[in-house]
Amino acid sequence: MDVIKMAPDHNNTALEMPFDLEDEPENSEPVDDCLAYAINVNPPSYLTPLLAIQNVVTTLSCLIFVYNILAPKLCILPEDPARAHLLATAVMVAGFSTGMQTMLGVRLPIVQSSGFVYLFCTLPILELPKWQCNSNIDLFTMGPEARTLVWNLRVRDIQGAMIITGIIQMFLGYSGFIGKSLKYITPLTVVPTMCLIGLSVIEKGVFLMSGNWTTAIITLFLLTLFSQYLRKVVISLPVYSSQGGLFRVRLKIFALFSILLSVGIMWIACVYLTHRNIILPTDPTNTESKTGVLRNAPMFRLPYPFQWGRPTFSLTSVLAMLPAIFANIVQSVANYYTCARFSNLTKPPKNAISRGIGIEGISTIFAGFLGTGSGVSSSSENVGNIGITRVCSRNVIGLAACIMIFLSTFTKLIALLITLPDPVLGAMTSVLLVLIGSVALSNLQFINLNSLRNMYILGLSIFFGL
Repeated sequence: MDVIKMAPDHNNTALEMPFDLEDEPENSEPVDDCLAYAINVNPPSYLTPLLAIQNVVTTLSCLIFVYNILAPKLCILPEDPARAHLLATAVMVAGFSTGMQTMLGVRLPIVQSSGFVYLFCTLPILELPKWQCNSNIDLFTMGPEARTLVWNLRVRDIQGAMIITGIIQMFLGYSGFIGKSLKYITPLTVVPTMCLIGLSVIEKGVFLMSGNWTTAIITLFLLTLFSQYLRKVVISLPVYSSQGGLFRVRLKIFALFSILLSVGIMWIACVYLTHRNIILPTDPTNTESKTGVLRNAPMFRLPYPFQWGRPTFSLTSVLAMLPAIFANIVQSVANYYTCARFSNLTKPPKNAISRGIGIEGISTIFAGFLGTGSGVSSSSENVGNIGITRVCSRNVIGLAACIMIFLSTFTKLIALLITLPDPVLGAMTSVLLVLIGSVALSNLQFINLNSLRNMYILGLSIFFGL
């Protein structure tokens, strides 16, 4: 079996990743040699859970952001426990699909979740006249059973479209069609697509931040401070081991946990200020403003297939969802390449990419069966997370997948995460959306920017997309 060789890490240890290569890779230069933990390296047992939780927090923040946009279009009230049920279902699907992707798919440390690609095709479906929602007052007066039926009908229509979409994507992946089409998925295709995905929802992130600019700016400041200016600061921490007893380790804690630290500090600060009655009840940073979902959500709930009823298949919905297939393929291929470069690996071969697209198709079918209201795609935000932390261990991503599956059964805990203050969520998500654009723009290094033709195509594509 051939291998994709890794550039030497900071310990100069040769590491390899098994792949079935079909031809020589191109454009395979790694980003740099400063990996904290390479793809086949196991971080210490005291670090692995924290690194995995950071990936889970990144994924959950993006999912909360997506469902903050989707839930009102499904006619779900702000304090309806259905928000927690849908989010828990999406977390379970993200866990299963991430595990399958790292073991059976492209086998890179890449997280799968409900992304923005499918959201853009779902929203036009819900804007159809038959799916228009009544006002929140009318929905409230309907009663819980009638409200449940209202949003169930909408989710079931999306489920049917997702199942068909997943079948098509699975066929495109496992038939080898994607491998043969890779020559057409060039940086000139990837850059406009991914930039527009990030830019198209940045307005929602800014809207969330506008609720309290002070909190949002402090969150952005902490993210920037930890990830860019304190990333080389080494802190000595005491660690206990059953074999070696108590000992000290030196860690670049700000580089490894920049996202987790920033969100954690701001969330705790908001909870404290709310408890001291310093924050007004109408302020979005008030952590008690979303406690209705937390009170109404059950403690445990296991998502299961067809939990909202049988999926319905509408030609209109299926046709509206078809563009998401091709946009998702372009985004995923770009994420595979970028993740490989961030991990100091050469470019994945055609058959590995085909497997990855096929797994995403299977995951989207699974999402359709469970009823997430969205499809599954590779997470550009988590790829950007690798670029920030330089942690690309597959074991970390595998543990993150297990945590997400376990977490999805604790609906009350999922509801607690929904109470994350909007300005903090908006600031974090905006940074992650910027990373999508940054990941996209990094592909420009592979094209000739002195060519007027390339510049014309790039500018025209972004212009018409906007």
